[in-house]
Amino acid sequence: MPLPIAGEVEVEVTGSAPVSIHGDLYADLAVMVPGDEASTRTRVPVHVLPVGDDGKHHLPGPGDRLVLRVLLGQVDGVRAPG
Repeated sequence: MPLPIAGEVEVEVTGSAPVSIHGDLYADLAVMVPGDEASTRTRVPVHVLPVGDDGKHHLPGPGDRLVLRVLLGQVDGVRAPG
């Protein structure tokens, strides 16, 4: 299922890879929306990923759960659930 046009959706990460485009850092994420049979892929700016205890943004890994904030079909915010 594609991500919603707007709102929040809780997902489970099934894969991630770092990407640099003209010096800007992104994360290509494969995520499972509950109830779906296949992963959805999305590209997320690294600066919207949650900050770890060390004060740095880290790529999520398989099995991580995230809440994606979506605006016009693009992820513009990421947070831990809860």
